[in-house]
Amino acid sequence: MTTLDDARALAGRAAWLAEADPRFRRAVLEGCLMQHFEAQQVIYGVGDGPGGIHCLISGSVRVSVASAESGPFFGHLMRPGTWIGEGPLITRQPRLVGLSAGRRSEVLLLPLPTIQSLLEAHPAGWHAIAMLTFVNLQTAVLALNDLMIRDDTKRLAATLLRLSGHRFVSLAEAEPIELDMSQEDLATMANLARSTTLAILHRFVEAELIRLDYRHIVILEPERLRRMLVRD
Repeated sequence: MTTLDDARALAGRAAWLAEADPRFRRAVLEGCLMQHFEAQQVIYGVGDGPGGIHCLISGSVRVSVASAESGPFFGHLMRPGTWIGEGPLITRQPRLVGLSAGRRSEVLLLPLPTIQSLLEAHPAGWHAIAMLTFVNLQTAVLALNDLMIRDDTKRLAATLLRLSGHRFVSLAEAEPIELDMSQEDLATMANLARSTTLAILHRFVEAELIRLDYRHIVILEPERLRRMLVRD
């Protein structure tokens, strides 16, 4: 069980907030509430009304998106320290993405009325909100870029690296990275047939790049996976 002080410390290290005005950063963290979610519990759904901003503290959160014709589809997996949900603050429109817990998770919530009051008191905080939007846009653009990789094996490797937080550089983690998702989830996310996804994953297993558990995919060698992306 994470203490509220430890949760605020983790949330405050996010790039958009760490670089914000110290008074605004302190006010944001003090205004956060701790929430707990069980596996598969919905945090908010696509089309829900305006709400607050969330930061994942422990566990994992699945991000779902929907097209005009179908969905929602599982599109991304948040890692601890990630903030999301600023869209309705800017647009006053319903949610464009949905969140649900991939496992038992702890999440900080900054309620919408609280952040609105903070921005009235600290107008310079809008720059921090713009930075958060930019950070999340980068993630969306990266996902789109990876979907344009024509080679199936490379596209799947890039997707796994993005989900693990190791797309361009390896983090300091020494432990394997466990992704709370099924092989079918991954196939949808990488825009691949399930049979193609399974064949590639089994090659990755044989090469000891990953391990497959029930409804989990464990990344063992992110550096070696990333080297696959630059091969001819």
